Amino acid sequence: MIGLWHRLEAWRQARRWEAKRARMFATADLLVVSHTKSGRTWLRVMLSHLWHLEHGVPANELVRGDNFKKRVPAIPAVHFARDTRFPPETGELLVSPAQRLLVLVRDPRDVAVSFWHHVRHRASEAELARKCIPLEARALDLFTFATHPRLGVPWVVGFYNRWWDDLANHPRATHLRYEDLRADTAGELERITRFLGERHPPERIAAAVAFARFESLAEKERQGFFASGRLGPARTASASPDDPALYKVREGSVGGWRRHFTPAQAAVLDALVRDTLEPGWGYRA
Repeated sequence: MIGLWHRLEAWRQARRWEAKRARMFATADLLVVSHTKSGRTWLRVMLSHLWHLEHGVPANELVRGDNFKKRVPAIPAVHFARDTRFPPETGELLVSPAQRLLVLVRDPRDVAVSFWHHVRHRASEAELARKCIPLEARALDLFTFATHPRLGVPWVVGFYNRWWDDLANHPRATHLRYEDLRADTAGELERITRFLGERHPPERIAAAVAFARFESLAEKERQGFFASGRLGPARTASASPDDPALYKVREGSVGGWRRHFTPAQAAVLDALVRDTLEPGWGYRA
């Protein structure tokens, strides 16, 4: 009976969270949709620092909905979300034609590895409940997690395939690949700001890129630079605060997933992407 009560309460909390998110999404000028661990914090930091340089909002704050817009109306309200469907797979797509939509993606295999670390070391029980992830997922080995249909590469592939179709049907949409952002950070950041209708001089773009470079961002997280709780170590009493797995800025590599698997396991993950992912995303080679 106690277990049933906990499940019911988790369901109620999830519905309240969805209702709250739906209200927030309706106010957004830009919706950034990405699977967890796809680089959205990095993008958030760079955009926030651009608006700090342009409009003087605090350097240690990150854009979160309309918090910057309340200070400076010229700054867009930006919501970052894992999805805008409620429920995620079959629900209504909560994006209006008037809103800009950016879908941020990363190689599903890198996402699966990073997400495994997140679930194992950072995610709270409340977050796991919202995402319908059982606590038992923390005990899964990496390959089992990466091949799990509701957690790993198959789940990320399904997420990307749904959004590929949605992008084609939305009048004010674009996508951004994490790998392209790593390869040409300044160029891609400028492209996204132009998508927002903004123009920033090259030196300001370069300053935002330097502010958010991986080493700098990791150090800022360790120092507690940002007022937002999004960047900081997970509160795990049994782990050392020096454990890199506890931090949000953990590795950020491109293709680093291969180091974690045997050749046979890597071949399985390659086949999953090759055989099931929409080729337009560019990850099937």
